Amino acid sequence: MSEFIKIRGARVNNLKSVDVDIPMNKLTCFTGPSGSGKTSLAFETVYSESKRRFINSFPTSMKFFVDRPAPVDVDSITPVLPVFGLPQINPVIGTRSNVADVMHLTGLFQNFFGNYAHELCPVHQEPFRELSFSDYISNILTPSEREGVYHLFVEKEEYIEKLINTPFPSRTLKSRRSRKITDFDKDHQLWEVMRFKFDKIEKINKKYHDLKKHNLRLLLFSPQFKKMIQLNFVAGEEFFCPIADCSEHPSGLGGNIMSFSPYNALGACSDCNGFGETLDYDINKLYDLEKSVQDGGVLLLNYKRFSGQLDELIYQMKKLRIPTSKPIETLPQKFFDLLYEGAGEYYGFNAYFAYLERKRYKMNVRIFVRNLQKGSQCRTCGGSRLGLHVGKFFAFQKSDQTLSRLLTNTIFEVYRFFESHLDDLRVKSSDARKAYKKIIRILKIANDVGLGHLKLLRKSKTLSAGEYQRLLLLKYLSYDGTGALFIFDEPSLGLNESEMRSLHAGFRDLIKNGNTVILIDHNAFLLRLSDYIVEVGPQAGHLGGMIVYQGERSGYHKEEKNEELVPLKIKSQGKILLKKPQIYGRQFADVQVRIGGLNWVVGESGSGKSSCMINILADCLNYQRFGEHLNLNRGDYKTFQTDKEFDDVIIIDSNLNRYTSRSTVGSMTGFFPVFRKHFVNTPMAKAMGLQEGHLSYNSELGQCSGCEGKGHTVVEMQFLEDIVLTCEDCKGRKLKSQYASITDGKYTVHEAFSSPISQVIPDIKLTPKFKRIYEYMKLLNLDYLSLDRKITSLSGGEKQRIYLLNKLQKDVTDSVIFFENISFGLSRRELVNLSRFLQDLCLKGNTVVVIDQNKIFGTVANQVIAF
Repeated sequence: MSEFIKIRGARVNNLKSVDVDIPMNKLTCFTGPSGSGKTSLAFETVYSESKRRFINSFPTSMKFFVDRPAPVDVDSITPVLPVFGLPQINPVIGTRSNVADVMHLTGLFQNFFGNYAHELCPVHQEPFRELSFSDYISNILTPSEREGVYHLFVEKEEYIEKLINTPFPSRTLKSRRSRKITDFDKDHQLWEVMRFKFDKIEKINKKYHDLKKHNLRLLLFSPQFKKMIQLNFVAGEEFFCPIADCSEHPSGLGGNIMSFSPYNALGACSDCNGFGETLDYDINKLYDLEKSVQDGGVLLLNYKRFSGQLDELIYQMKKLRIPTSKPIETLPQKFFDLLYEGAGEYYGFNAYFAYLERKRYKMNVRIFVRNLQKGSQCRTCGGSRLGLHVGKFFAFQKSDQTLSRLLTNTIFEVYRFFESHLDDLRVKSSDARKAYKKIIRILKIANDVGLGHLKLLRKSKTLSAGEYQRLLLLKYLSYDGTGALFIFDEPSLGLNESEMRSLHAGFRDLIKNGNTVILIDHNAFLLRLSDYIVEVGPQAGHLGGMIVYQGERSGYHKEEKNEELVPLKIKSQGKILLKKPQIYGRQFADVQVRIGGLNWVVGESGSGKSSCMINILADCLNYQRFGEHLNLNRGDYKTFQTDKEFDDVIIIDSNLNRYTSRSTVGSMTGFFPVFRKHFVNTPMAKAMGLQEGHLSYNSELGQCSGCEGKGHTVVEMQFLEDIVLTCEDCKGRKLKSQYASITDGKYTVHEAFSSPISQVIPDIKLTPKFKRIYEYMKLLNLDYLSLDRKITSLSGGEKQRIYLLNKLQKDVTDSVIFFENISFGLSRRELVNLSRFLQDLCLKGNTVVVIDQNKIFGTVANQVIAF
C-alpha cells in the first residue's frame, strides 16, 4: 500500500498545476498566506475529488440520491480514501437544533435509555407491580365489606360453551335479580365458578387468571351484602406502585425506543411538539419599558396596521389620569390592564392578538406575528422536548436522573455523572456498557476542547461560531473506523493552548486508529505538533498557488520578519462601564472598556466573553444610540454608563454564512458601480447609448441570455454526473459579447472585471470614499482579488476581511466597533497589517473591542479585558 496520497497537476482556482505528496497515517498541516490556495488544494481538490470518486463507486440506484461534487481540475489523486471534511462554512442552523443534537447525543441517549432503562415509580423508584385479582378486589371493596364469602358466577350458556370440560358446579343463582344461592339447578341462569373469603384472597389469584384465559364475563356476588358487581379486571393489563397511597402508574409505552425521541409523536412533548420551546408574545417587542407612551413606547401601535390606536390609548389614559410622558416601567397596574383589555375605541392587545390569529392563513400575517414572538422554555417538559412518560425510566440504580433531567445539565456535569455511575447500570450486559462508554467518550472530548460549560438543551443558534465549529468537530474526533481521510479548516478557532492540546490528542487518536488527518491552520502551536508541513504561497491570489515547502516538520524553518507592534499613545476619553452583567444563567465581573482605544477581550472558551460583550454591552450601546435592541438573546445587568455618545455601533463577527451564490468581491466592496461608470463614460459606450445596467451580470440589459449571467451552462445527466460547459454565447464572460468587449484603450470590461484590482485601479478615477476603501484593501492584503471573484470561492480569512470592508463603506468615526475572532484564517504578516488597520480606526476616534484568543492583539491593545 502507498505511504502517500499523491496529487498531481492540481489547477483549481489559483493553483498552478501543483504536485503534492501527503503522508498517510500522519498529521499534515497546510499553511501559508490567506488566499494563497490552501483551501483550494485541501478542500476543493483533495476533498471534492475524493468524495466524487468514492460516491461514484456506489451502485447507480444510490448515486441518484447523493449530492456529488463536480469533477475538479486535477490530473490524478491516488489512492482515493473515504473522506470527511469540516470547512469554515457552517451549515444553516435550524431553530429546533440544540447542543445535544449537534453532538449526536440525542440518538445515543435514545438508544441507551430505550434499550437499558427500567420503568419505575418516579416518586419512590420502585418497580411497578402487576395488579393481581386480590389487589383489584381490595380496591373495589370497602373495609366493612371484606367479611363473609364471595362467589363468582358466569352465564349458563357461557359456562357450557367455554368450560365444557369442567364438571358442573355445586351452586347456582336463578337470575341476576335473585339474592339467594341454591344447590345446582341446571335451569338457573348463573352458575358458580369460584368462591373465596377475603382473608384467603391471595390464594385464588392463579385460579382467577386461569378463568380469564377463557375470556369469561364474571359476576361477583355476596349473599351477606346482597351485592352483585360486573368484573372488568384483566390480569396482566394493570400495574401500580407498591408503596401505599401512591397513585403513580406506568406510562403504558414500555421500553419502546421511539418513545425517547423528540422527533416523533410517541416521544415528543405534547405541549411543544418536541420543539422545547413555546412561542409567546415578547413584551420587549410590544412595548419599551424605558420609553413613555407619547414617545412611542408602545411599539405594537407603531405598526401601520394599528395606526390610529395610539391616539385612542392616550385618550383613555387621560380619562384614567395615567401619565403619558413617564416611562412605561413606572406606570401603575391599571395601565397594563388598559393596554391588554382595552376601553372605548381602544381595543387592546388581546383583541389585536385574536384578530391576528384569525388572519394567520395569510403569509404576511404569519411573518408579522412570528416577529412579535419569542421562544420560551416549555413549562411542561422543561425544554427537554420529551413527553412526561420519560420521567419514569431510570437506567441507574443509585440515581434519580432520568433522561429529561440529564438533558438540563451542562456537558461537564453530564460527563461527570456518567463517568461515576458505570457500576450502577441496571443492565450489566456488555452492550449496555459499550453504549455507555461511547457516550462518555464524546462527552470527554467535548469537555476537553472547552465545551463543558454548554448546556445540552441550549439552542445551536445561540452558540458562537467557535463553539459551533468545535461541536461539529466532535463527530469526527469520536470516529471509530479506520482508513479514512479527515480535513479540518482552522480547527484552532477560539481555543487557548490547553484546549488545543486536547484537540491535538483527538487528532492523534484518529491517526492511531489508522486514519490520516490534514489541518489548514496558521497556529504556531499546531504547526509545531504536526508531522508534515505543506506551505502554499508565496503570496495570495495570482501571486500564490505554488508549493513553497513540503516535508517533515523537522525540516521546516519558517523565517518571518517579526515586525514590532506597540500600543498607540491615545489620550483617555473616558470609559464604558457595565456592572454585574449576566446571561444564560451566569453572572460576570464588571466590564470596563476604554473609550478611543483598542480593547482586547480574552479568556478561556466558554468564559462568556462574546455573550457579555456583544449580547449585553453592544446591545446597551445600540439601544442608547438608536432606541432599538439588537436581534440577539438579551442579557441583564445592574448598571450601564458611558462617558461618550457614539455615532454608530458596528459588530463584525465570524459568521461566514452571510453571502449568496451570486455575491462577488465587486458587489460586496461597492467597486462594481465605480468600474461600470468608468466604462459607460468611454466614447464607444456613449456612442452605443449604454447605461450601467448594460455592464451588469445581474441585469437583463447586460447579462448573457444564454447562461443568465452565470458564464456556464449545466447539462443534467440524471444517473451520470452533470456536465458543466462554458457558455458558447459569451465564452464565459457572463455579459453579452458586444458589452464585454467595450474598452477604455487599455482594458476591456471583461478584463477589468476579471483582473486583479491592483492592476486595473490606477486607470480608474476614484472618489475620496473609494480611495479610502482601496487603501483599506491594500492594508488588508485584498487588492489581488478580482471584482468578479465569487465570495463563496474565497477562504475564510478573505471572507472575513471582505465583510469588514463592506461594513466600513462609510468613513467610520466616533463609533464602537466589536470584532469577534477576527484572526480567523490569517497568517502573522496579515495579522500585523490587521492590527495596524485596527489602530488606524482608533486614530479616527473609534473605540475598538477585539474578542479573540490570538496573542498578537495583546501587543497593540490599550486595555486588556480578561474573562
